[in-house]
Amino acid sequence: MTQYRSETVSSVSDFIVFVQKNCEEDNILFRGQPSDEKLLPKIARLRLREHFRQTEKHMFQEFKRKAIPHLAFQPETDWDWLALAQHHGMATRLLDWTLNPLAALWFTVCSPPTRTKGGKQRCGVVWVFFPEKSDFIVPAADNPPFRVIGTRVFQPRHVAQRINAQAGWFTTHSFVVQKKHFVPLEQNKRYSAKLIKLRIPPREFEEMRYQLDRLNVNAASLFPDLDGLCRHITWEDSFLEDEKSNQALQRTPTSGVAEL
Repeated sequence: MTQYRSETVSSVSDFIVFVQKNCEEDNILFRGQPSDEKLLPKIARLRLREHFRQTEKHMFQEFKRKAIPHLAFQPETDWDWLALAQHHGMATRLLDWTLNPLAALWFTVCSPPTRTKGGKQRCGVVWVFFPEKSDFIVPAADNPPFRVIGTRVFQPRHVAQRINAQAGWFTTHSFVVQKKHFVPLEQNKRYSAKLIKLRIPPREFEEMRYQLDRLNVNAASLFPDLDGLCRHITWEDSFLEDEKSNQALQRTPTSGVAEL
């Protein structure tokens, strides 16, 4: 199996240079992770109470049944329902990707670095994925996601404002019955050579977070709702664990501030 390429990027400007030099094709996908974990959908990372297929079916049916009062529209297909559940935090067979490389970088550095059991800070990563035309699947009512064999790439309909703001795409993963588990994308023979892993040193998280905010890549722009707005305002006026007070003061807003 051909191994994916791996590099280290230590600044937003270096990251942009990498993208400019290496990512000229259409539909190149990016995924930011605060730590170097396997490329597996969330449901594959849970300890399930029952067999995978039983659990997935039950969760999906419960979401469709109970989400209706909270919706402003009616999803048309199971692909729409699955994308909606994924973007609201439910564990599904989908894995999030984005066409926006800076959004992926923000998801990597938006919080302080995670730590190993020994207390050492862990590198973040941005995965760059170069799918080919044959890797894509067109979501359709007569081709439901639970019948798809293997791992495929698809563009969801914009069933949620966040999907649109984040230029969201997905990979949909299938459970390998014979092996009783999912295969991580980076270990998939079909895809491993189509990936590049960019390591982000933990010491650079704070500065990169600040630089991304100057480019208007932040919680407010990527989560265009009250949750995102409140998260961004809180960040502007407080310190995360890895932030120095002098750095935070530089990003304090200077306009629109009035006495209370």
